[in-house]
Amino acid sequence: MSDFTKLQKDKILNYLFKNFKKIDFDNIDQDISLKKIDDLHFFDKQELLIKISDLLFEDLDKKFLSEVKSKVNKISKTNEKISFLLSKRFQIEKKNKDLIKIFLIHLIKSNNSNKVLNYIYSVADIMWKHSNDRSVDFNYYTKRLILSSVYLKILILTFYKDNLTQKDLDKEILKSLEHVKLISQFKIKLDFLKNIKEFFSMFSIQKAGRGF
Repeated sequence: MSDFTKLQKDKILNYLFKNFKKIDFDNIDQDISLKKIDDLHFFDKQELLIKISDLLFEDLDKKFLSEVKSKVNKISKTNEKISFLLSKRFQIEKKNKDLIKIFLIHLIKSNNSNKVLNYIYSVADIMWKHSNDRSVDFNYYTKRLILSSVYLKILILTFYKDNLTQKDLDKEILKSLEHVKLISQFKIKLDFLKNIKEFFSMFSIQKAGRGF
């Protein structure tokens, strides 16, 4: 959770959503509009990037939970709950896809890949919790690793296929969830590592370029 006041959060998010295409994220600590917000001028570039990205991810979670909390418990089967939650998550993220992509790129470029991995895992964790998952020990982490792999795979698709419709996404979700039923846990772990490697390679400094 970020340590900004509500007023600061609102100011930062409003500024990001409206102006992210104009912001130089390589020098975000020099952004005049952000520096005008109380206390932000105390942070260096890395600190500011992390704190603002945390704020964005927190906002995405809040919007997501607001959308699904009253609906997911009406679904009886766990796999249908997960499918529903994935679909809703991508609907929420689609509205701010380019901004999310920019933050993930710059977190990786600034050697904060752990923040990206934490974000991916936290999305899976939230979904399992709101599916009323009561697994423990090894099963607890395996389920989250599996869902992280599915989420990451589809996230890559949303970033690089602009013509994906919600119907396309829902088909991909169903196909991916069916796929994980048919393969071993060991293979799932390998797939997750492969997806991470592909994800990070797409966002390498050479490919990302300055300011994106």
